[in-house]
Amino acid sequence: MTDSKETHGIDPEEAGNSTQQVESHGSLRQEISNAMVGLYKTHFGKGPVRCRTYLDPDLIVVVLGEGYTAGEQTLFEAGRWHEVRSARQFWQDSMEERFVTTIEELSGRTVGAFMSANRQDPDFAVEMFVLTPEPAAEPASP
Repeated sequence: MTDSKETHGIDPEEAGNSTQQVESHGSLRQEISNAMVGLYKTHFGKGPVRCRTYLDPDLIVVVLGEGYTAGEQTLFEAGRWHEVRSARQFWQDSMEERFVTTIEELSGRTVGAFMSANRQDPDFAVEMFVLTPEPAAEPASP
């Protein structure tokens, strides 16, 4: 049995070395981005055009761009931005369990907190996952 932390986990020791982090976590970042876009497409009806995932030892941030629907854009143009942002926030809140489960399965870590935000101009949504700190490794017995 392979330890999921070994294959997907975010190693705090590697976090300070950005080159090493990019190389070792590129696959995980791509998997998370693909999964989040897929969740948007399946449950919102439209996926974002752009998506980038950022990894830190105890934090995962997913930035999605160009995801508003034509209907939402029409409402923005009619001055109904507050209603669109509220509806989008309600949707994102209702997706919390799906988002968190996806992040936990892919990262091999436990999500301690989830936060979500939107912006119309520029068109961005942000999904942020604060990971529960991993317990410190016990020193090896002599």
